Amino acid sequence: MFEHEEIEHPVYRQGNGPGVLLMHELPGMTAEFWRFAGWLNKAGFTVYAPDLYADAMKGPTKPSLMGNTIRACMSREIRLFARNASSPVTVWLRALAARIHQECGGPGVGTIGMCMTGNFALSLVLEQTVIAPVASQPAMPANYWVAKSKKALHMSEQERDALRDRTDIDVMALRFEGDPTCTAARFDALQELVGTERLRRIELEDSAQNPDGNPYPHAVLTKDLVDEEGSLTMRARDSVISFLQEKLLPPVNR
Repeated sequence: MFEHEEIEHPVYRQGNGPGVLLMHELPGMTAEFWRFAGWLNKAGFTVYAPDLYADAMKGPTKPSLMGNTIRACMSREIRLFARNASSPVTVWLRALAARIHQECGGPGVGTIGMCMTGNFALSLVLEQTVIAPVASQPAMPANYWVAKSKKALHMSEQERDALRDRTDIDVMALRFEGDPTCTAARFDALQELVGTERLRRIELEDSAQNPDGNPYPHAVLTKDLVDEEGSLTMRARDSVISFLQEKLLPPVNR
């Protein structure tokens, strides 16, 4: 259990090497989420996975799209529809990132947010130990059908300034081209903020989606990933791992 400023959640840790803060999607800690965590372990990282729905150490919250959507809507820590402000839980996550660096050492910490937490990976750069942020299908604000929300980043002005001014770090962002919850306009806004040279922008054809995945192309690294060598989604996964290795591991360990 990790506690900071009256917020506490269980955090699961596994692996060795520099720390990577891996944040779950809206459904929760699914089998595909843990599969991705295992890949990160094998790549040389210690993965820290906070359960943002749980406040007691009773094992991971059961994955449930409907149930956890209700939890997110009712949460005082997550603001699903904020356009120009982040969720309060990002303060807790920044403190966790600092603790991860303290425990694991290395040049810094990687962060991976997906879907509901995709934007969080960007907000966390306010913590100086975060040097490798990855935002996969950042879906906040969640009212994606509203025009102003399509290009919003769910970040406060302070966080936007920090992301823009931290020219020492690059940002990776991934999405499917036809994802309605994470539009090209949002990636354009992110690119305008950090610059073309700093943004590693990956946009996959919808046909690359796992046919047994979501109703629409969305979860690049988990449910919609095709777990076959050479698939476009596996190449995207490899790009994420390479990005983290480049930023967090010494050359001899890559």
